[in-house]
Amino acid sequence: MNRPARRAIFFDLDGILADSEGVSRQVFRTFAAAFGRAAESAEAAALDGSPAPILVAKAKRAWGLPQKLDELTRRYDGLMDAALLELPPAPAVAPLFAAASRNGWKLGILAATASARTRAWLVRHGLGQFVDIVVGSEEVCLGKPAPEPYLIALARSGCSRDLALAVEGSLAGARSALAAGLRTFGLAPTGQEPVAWPEPVRLIAALDELMPELDRPRLRGVRMLRHAQAGARALG
Repeated sequence: MNRPARRAIFFDLDGILADSEGVSRQVFRTFAAAFGRAAESAEAAALDGSPAPILVAKAKRAWGLPQKLDELTRRYDGLMDAALLELPPAPAVAPLFAAASRNGWKLGILAATASARTRAWLVRHGLGQFVDIVVGSEEVCLGKPAPEPYLIALARSGCSRDLALAVEGSLAGARSALAAGLRTFGLAPTGQEPVAWPEPVRLIAALDELMPELDRPRLRGVRMLRHAQAGARALG
């Protein structure tokens, strides 16, 4: 008897499932205000793309803060934990996740924050039951655009890269997914400033455009899996 070939879909958390980038800016402004720093300079620092521990270390050095780094980091992490838990998911997320689960997809989340924080957010908003894999920032040595985050997720899924999808909202994320060999969707909402996406990326204006992809019947049997892999190699 042929078994269904396993499929996987991986979502970037930041800017795809929720506006966590906006939360990061707000948390850093709150953190800065506690030390008498202007919101403008705090927002600029939060936008530089550094992980939270590095941002806090930069702030300590730039602002001449006397507190120990671990104390400052715990303070920042507490603010971030509270803010992220209250952050609502995008409206399309729950039905998309339910469709993925219903149709046998392995579902993974890649986040620029700690995996425990991400899992707490998923549980808080009733999404944890759908998610099989979470790759947090503490598990990655070489972040995006390097392929490591997606290679980790792919290995945990047990899925062939030919049957895996990535959904990204940034060039770095798209390049990471492509470098890992995944078919990649780029979220580019209407009215957003144009981005020079790599040519293989398929653009969508909203997450619910993924629903037909998730509702497709599963491929069955080794023969069909090999056919898909041969087609991908021919295109490459």
